[in-house]
Amino acid sequence: MIKNERISYRGGRTFKVRPPFFNKMKKLIAVITIVIALPVILYMVLPSDRKRIRNLIYEGREAAMRKDLDGVMSPVSYNYRDRYGFSYLYLKETFKSLFERVDSFEIEISSLRIKVDEKKAEARFNLTVRTITDGRESYLLGSEGFPDSVVLTLEKERLKWKVVEAWVPTREGTGF
Repeated sequence: MIKNERISYRGGRTFKVRPPFFNKMKKLIAVITIVIALPVILYMVLPSDRKRIRNLIYEGREAAMRKDLDGVMSPVSYNYRDRYGFSYLYLKETFKSLFERVDSFEIEISSLRIKVDEKKAEARFNLTVRTITDGRESYLLGSEGFPDSVVLTLEKERLKWKVVEAWVPTREGTGF
């Protein structure tokens, strides 16, 4: 028998009555378990920033192959500005014009590397973009067996990653 435990007789039945201390301990243990388990479960269920950025890149690729302008522009920040003078609106008009001129796209992404800080991230990958226009195949980025290296700079805006700059280091110093 536990110290301070009482035996009570009611209506001919015998049962043990524990002091209120044991009930408080049970509640405390339950709260501690929930506090420890909840972050672990959330960490396992929610995708990491790297996974979110990887998904953003591959969803953009799929949208470009479908020629879906809204899908291509959704991960791009309204604050987009790159080294080539492109802003969000200019980039959108460029994609719109490209989608009208080109029949279809084949896009290959390889060697994706993502570096994440608190509010900034950088994604580097190799990209080859083949276009088909009037039955003729040509390369928009990269060439047969030689992809172009692409760097995306991303920032977290309202809990979502958005592209704020894109550049091609292999084309530095050359005009489009």
